[in-house]
Amino acid sequence: MDPGAALPYQAVAHDALRHGLASLKEDAAAPHPVQVIQQTTPIPGVECANPAMLRDLYGLAFPARVALDRQILAKFGRLPGLPSSRLGLESLTGELDQFGFESYLGLPEDSTDAPVELHSQMEARLGMAKATRPPSRHMW
Repeated sequence: MDPGAALPYQAVAHDALRHGLASLKEDAAAPHPVQVIQQTTPIPGVECANPAMLRDLYGLAFPARVALDRQILAKFGRLPGLPSSRLGLESLTGELDQFGFESYLGLPEDSTDAPVELHSQMEARLGMAKATRPPSRHMW
């Protein structure tokens, strides 16, 4: 009997509140064919190509240029609390053509949390934030 085809067993207690209802049937089922294709197909773009192949095709400087472009585009960002799309980095890596769950779930404009205070976030980023301590309650 193939060990991969064996039925799964439950070795530890299942926490239904954290992980949902337990279903050994779902664990034993084969993944959907589209899921297999998505996991095995590489994302198109320059980043997934072999650097040695890029060096042979385009010259010695091309892999270094791609790495520099990636570093420059990864540094770009807006002030804290403001959404940053990183459009240039997504176009370089090929993620611009991908539309996954993260594209429409968890967007900051749909959040119910209060927006962050811009001044305190920038002070923390620049290392200017003062150590906060509770005010003293001396009675004069």
